[in-house]
Amino acid sequence: MGTACINTANGSIVWKRNDFKCKHVQGPASSPVIYKNLLILHFEGTDVRYIVALDKSNGKLIWRSDRPAEPYEPLTEIGRKAYTTPIIINVKGTDMLISNGSAVCIAYDPNTGREIWRVVNGAESTIAMPFTEKGVVFWYAGYMVAGDGTNYTELMAVNPDGAGDITATNVIWKKRDELSRNQCLTPVIKDGLIYTVNTRNILMCLDAATGEEIWSAHMTSNYDASPIYVNGNIWFFSVKGEALAIKAGRKFEVVAKNQMDSGIWATPAVLRSSVILRTQKYLYRIGRE
Repeated sequence: MGTACINTANGSIVWKRNDFKCKHVQGPASSPVIYKNLLILHFEGTDVRYIVALDKSNGKLIWRSDRPAEPYEPLTEIGRKAYTTPIIINVKGTDMLISNGSAVCIAYDPNTGREIWRVVNGAESTIAMPFTEKGVVFWYAGYMVAGDGTNYTELMAVNPDGAGDITATNVIWKKRDELSRNQCLTPVIKDGLIYTVNTRNILMCLDAATGEEIWSAHMTSNYDASPIYVNGNIWFFSVKGEALAIKAGRKFEVVAKNQMDSGIWATPAVLRSSVILRTQKYLYRIGRE
């Protein structure tokens, strides 16, 4: 495992680091984030959990911030790992790195690694990225276990204008999803509506202001790849290889449905008028006629 900077003109290695260690168990999955001159990396393992920021030009360490220990103490060792990729938002002129670990979501100053605020989730093994719209930040907690032994997850909406532990003060709403486990995909938010599929294969449109369900539809497959918004449509990609487009809005309306050769786990990338799509068997570039 390691991180490298590659010269795209000739493939030469500009710099590389493989000295940051942690036990990922199933393997690392947090994507790097570029902020100004920094490359920010997350290491969320069963043993240690920390974030580093490197000078993107030479790989030199600029800052390191270790996760607080106390929120993780109630969790099992395997539940302390996480795979989340952070986002950067601006709150009243201040940039914040929103980093959702398995037990706690923390906003850091991306320039220094200083903690600004935290929300304790009390869950295990988060995967989906946070997302934001209109000054509110949203994220999935990992799966939790109720008193009767059943699993559930929670989607949270939080006012990011705060300091310290804001768990009791800044959570706007929580939507509990019964019998669900770790949420892999990151929802799409557009014009006050959240589009997501839970681990029970239920596609939902939620009101971002309240968390209330506007409509839902039962799908026949699991969805691990994150949906994308393109030209008024939301595209979803299933592990059975189905590419489903629905019209964005307060009514469930299927625009297109296509079957690929095999399962899709990776989130597609949009390149101008084309989409780059990876299935189990092939890498596709699909363009408009």
